[in-house]
Amino acid sequence: MGTFLDRTLPILQGDGLEELSRPLISIAGLGGVGGGTFLNLVRCGVKRFRLAENGVFDPPDMNRQIAAFASTMDRPKIEVYAELAREINPNVELDLYPEGTTVDNIEAFLDGSNVYVGVIDAEKGQDVKAMSSGLIEKFHVPLFTAGAIGFGAIMVAHEPEGMMPGEFWAKVAEKSRDDGGLLPSFIADHFDETVMTRIKEALKSGKVPTTGVGGALSGTILASEVLCYLLKDTNLVKREVVFAPKFTVVDLLKPALEILDVNL
Repeated sequence: MGTFLDRTLPILQGDGLEELSRPLISIAGLGGVGGGTFLNLVRCGVKRFRLAENGVFDPPDMNRQIAAFASTMDRPKIEVYAELAREINPNVELDLYPEGTTVDNIEAFLDGSNVYVGVIDAEKGQDVKAMSSGLIEKFHVPLFTAGAIGFGAIMVAHEPEGMMPGEFWAKVAEKSRDDGGLLPSFIADHFDETVMTRIKEALKSGKVPTTGVGGALSGTILASEVLCYLLKDTNLVKREVVFAPKFTVVDLLKPALEILDVNL
């Protein structure tokens, strides 16, 4: 009958799957980006996770969140994703933080982690996000994050010895004009102009527009980059992982995939 990894094995092979079975991946946020990232990693054979999420599904989630259905409305997201992961791989190891990440638990959440995926909603968790640089250095763990932008995505990752989030976004701000959009212009200018204009208009009413394509793409490129990091010592990965000051922009409307450098 086979297993869920039968079609993955020829590509990752035994040594690749072995590499993915050991690391502990800590994911803060199981929304449109985090939920897809999590299930993509589970389906590829990653086995050990810490998950933090305190939200419940509501109807607006259904346009982009992979586990948002009529049957999951009003249910805790972390509970639904745990069930789905165990249906894919009954042997998956999950350490759940249903209260989400807080200033009081973030250190316990990251202690012993090999990868930190930080995808808390943009308007939430500012106190925890402000701690990111110190946590990356203290626990010597790389931070990976991404966001859905229309029919595209942006992905930024930080390694412990490299450029920290504060420095990265300060440099982005230096290179940008202030136009009140979702993203600083240095980044926004690489996305479809019409989409960015429509997003900017929607923000005036307090709504952040998204699409299912952007959500799915964000969870895909983020999971892919985490896998490249985990498999960097195998003969499958022949490129460098994209860490700040470099970052990735993908827009399927243009279409384009660009590796940019905030220092250039």
